Amino acid sequence: MLLRQNETPDIIFYNATVHTVNENDEIYQAVAVCRNRITAVGDNEEICALAGPHTQKIDCHAHSLIPGIHDGHNHIWEAGLMYDGIVVFGIDTIAGLQEKIARRVACMEPGQWLQGGSYIESQFAENRAPNRYDLDAASPENPVVIERIFGASSVNSLALAAAGITKDTPDPQKGRIERDPQTGEPTGVLHGNAVLLVREVMPGPFGSDEFGAGKGEPSIEVLEQSIALALSEYKKYGITSVSEPGVSAAVCKAYHNLRRQAKLSCRIDLMPNWYGFTLMQDEAVLSSLIDTYHFSSGYGDEWIRYTSLKMAIDGGLTSGTALKSWPYKGESDLRQLTLRLDIDKLDQYIKTAHDSGWDVGIHVMGDVAIEKAVDAMYKAIKANPRPHRHHIIHAYYPTAEALAKMGEVGIMASVQGSFIYGEADGYDQILTKEKQEEFLPLNSYQKAGIVCSLSTDMPCADVNPFWNLYAAVTRKGMRGHCLGTREAITLPQALRMLTLNGAIQNGEESYKGSIEPGKLADLVLLDRNLLTTDNESIKNIQVEKTMLDGCFIYER
Repeated sequence: MLLRQNETPDIIFYNATVHTVNENDEIYQAVAVCRNRITAVGDNEEICALAGPHTQKIDCHAHSLIPGIHDGHNHIWEAGLMYDGIVVFGIDTIAGLQEKIARRVACMEPGQWLQGGSYIESQFAENRAPNRYDLDAASPENPVVIERIFGASSVNSLALAAAGITKDTPDPQKGRIERDPQTGEPTGVLHGNAVLLVREVMPGPFGSDEFGAGKGEPSIEVLEQSIALALSEYKKYGITSVSEPGVSAAVCKAYHNLRRQAKLSCRIDLMPNWYGFTLMQDEAVLSSLIDTYHFSSGYGDEWIRYTSLKMAIDGGLTSGTALKSWPYKGESDLRQLTLRLDIDKLDQYIKTAHDSGWDVGIHVMGDVAIEKAVDAMYKAIKANPRPHRHHIIHAYYPTAEALAKMGEVGIMASVQGSFIYGEADGYDQILTKEKQEEFLPLNSYQKAGIVCSLSTDMPCADVNPFWNLYAAVTRKGMRGHCLGTREAITLPQALRMLTLNGAIQNGEESYKGSIEPGKLADLVLLDRNLLTTDNESIKNIQVEKTMLDGCFIYER
């Protein structure tokens, strides 16, 4: 038995399959909780013997009890806006999308905006983005904005009109208005910064304020509502901790407001936005950002903690904006890209952050972007070998050199099996078989000794952590296309990435991420035993109970 101290438990889980995710991945039968801490882990008889007259005993019927899930890369407030509108994940035809939009706007006032997301072309049988005419048919009286998973959105004619977008509207810098080749009229599909043309006229209210909300970001009141709405959904999936990347001062204030109001149903790690994160950025503001915070990585407590600065170099794979050394399938040349920051200043940016005590999490997709980010981090660490939690994000195609450097100096990776589940069915059109096999090489990361956390990047992929687990283990998309099994990992490995490794990424492993005495009582009871669950059934797992800080916040 693993025992913290002799305390009478408030709650005992027994007849469970307890996945401790400790150093040895030990499995036990029972867990004791006193107040907000785990006090003992062991066999049924010895843990139940600790019970007092008022101890609540929960028979788990051999189902798995796991640590609270840590989604290490999740845009909560944006997900909340989507939940307030419509969720497009899982819809497999444009006709199905039209039906869902029509049902939603039937409950709305004419003229009220509907926002939804997130789609990828390959999820639809038509294998294309919905255009203004598709959306007009479903919503003739309400402006509609449907976000793509990354880098684009589809809007209807009313939304185009509200933004003043016509055939004569020039493309914005780093953006493109898709147009009909015959008429020149906008199709309703907007790419890159063109998305902001509509986002800036949407009600919210939107606009700048004294706390730093920028164009396209809602007021603090709306941010609070969106965050609370998203978290009310997340607890159904056993999510007890989330890292929110690229936050402004306004988003930070919204979280602290919710904390003061006792409405924060999740532990939050905040990653302030830095170079490359936003589509439009003020270089002067970013250059002084570190000085304005007056603290560095690790500031905060067990509920809200500031962990790393969020940066970005390139775009996305399916949007054709990943910085890589090889062409897409069927193409002979590399695409010309506009990067999200000044790549010549990358070493300087990372060294400044590192020397100031800030860790960095940086969005990189292609092999070239990964090499540049890892090399900059490597040089900063070698010059000043302080403890750090630097990590690369998404990290689809690491080179052997990048893996070696990451393993040597402890650079981590925040990766998304959810992208395999949501996008893999369309990869045969853009990637060769070999590049599909190499995509998101979780097994290679494991072999190189690199700590990887599994996350969803909601709303760029669905928040369901069990789809994430399924894809990491099977390498299959939602329609069954398999990218190859060379880079598949085991379920225990994936579970560790979904729990403890997220805590390690943020320097929090001493108090959460595994089921061990003394750690916070953030626990999730599943509807089945993972030890007897076949791989194909992983995606069907549901949560029976979610415990946060020793209290049940969700029971199915």
